[in-house]
Amino acid sequence: MPRRLTFLLILGAALVIAGRSANAQTQIQIYGAWHCGNDFCTWSTVRDMTDFDTKNHWMIDRGDGSGLPSVNLVVLSFVQPLKLLNKTTDSQTLNGVPLGMNSAVVSYFKCFQCPCEREQAILIKSLFDG
Repeated sequence: MPRRLTFLLILGAALVIAGRSANAQTQIQIYGAWHCGNDFCTWSTVRDMTDFDTKNHWMIDRGDGSGLPSVNLVVLSFVQPLKLLNKTTDSQTLNGVPLGMNSAVVSYFKCFQCPCEREQAILIKSLFDG
């Protein structure tokens, strides 16, 4: 009986400690920005990246000296679904992707502190190169 009681006390203490450490985990937080470009959300013109950085640097650097981004999700809007589906190439799109949503813009927002950086770079390259 004393062994069983000791075992139950140890098991109970372990469960309490495990419960506390599980509750100490940080919740995932998403801070996003909906980016429409500078041409009425068409993204039909290629951006000058110096000007782009001047206007958007606050998103990738909080400005508080930490070097951390202000957001962790950027949505480049809007793609026209039918042009993308049909891989349309015209004065505003290349294979359905707006000309302004090029690899330079996407790479600008690439996650530099993630272990997934290499995989993201491969995905971005494949999206825009072929």
